[in-house]
Amino acid sequence: MLAQGETAVRSAAPRSIGHATLMLVALLACLVVAACGGRRTTNVKLPPPINPRVGWTQVGIASWYGPPFHGRPASNGEIYDMNKLTAAHKRLPFDTWIRVKNLSNGKTTQVRITDRGPFVGKRIIDLSKAAAADIGMLGSGVAKVRLTLIPPPKGSARAGAAASNVKPASRRQAGRFDIQIGFFKQRDNANALAAKARRKGHRATVRRTADGGSQRFQVLVTGGNTRQANARLRTLQRQGFEGFLHPRRD
Repeated sequence: MLAQGETAVRSAAPRSIGHATLMLVALLACLVVAACGGRRTTNVKLPPPINPRVGWTQVGIASWYGPPFHGRPASNGEIYDMNKLTAAHKRLPFDTWIRVKNLSNGKTTQVRITDRGPFVGKRIIDLSKAAAADIGMLGSGVAKVRLTLIPPPKGSARAGAAASNVKPASRRQAGRFDIQIGFFKQRDNANALAAKARRKGHRATVRRTADGGSQRFQVLVTGGNTRQANARLRTLQRQGFEGFLHPRRD
């Protein structure tokens, strides 16, 4: 009987070891997802937007994101393509161009802001997979970087990840902003949010966008110049809306 009991103990040990191994693999998988900017949520309160001048810098931790966000709409309405040079930032206006320098190896890349994030820890930017490869941080998942705001590169209207349906701002609209408070697949949902904003005294419109054959509906509140738009955004936030500045288009 004792020998049988000993055999049972020995046969149970590999099962315990196998279970522990599976748990370890699962934990490592979670860490990899977190390192690569595993986030995209619209239920996160964004900090106040900024509109800095060329030369503005920021130093902090960068991460990158790819699947499962590849092929899905980014916050500006474009379809995210992880193979193009774009990035997510919580505060910079869309279409801002940033030079990103990996401070551990000196490698640099240039990206256009098209999305919001990252929402993990105190990271300052989420790079596309292509941008992360440019500065040698695919394997590590994160890196300490310096961001520098630069003028749009020559010919950038169709470079990087510029969508064919996104028109550059006209001279009259330059420096003017609306506030995007919603982005929906269904027009009824967009109309409902716009109506709610109007009841609070805001000028809200619904704009249809088409990306990659998919139809989406933006809810935009009229902002104005940078100062006016920021003031309007603060009012919206006090009223329970979430949003961010969106460069005004023709």
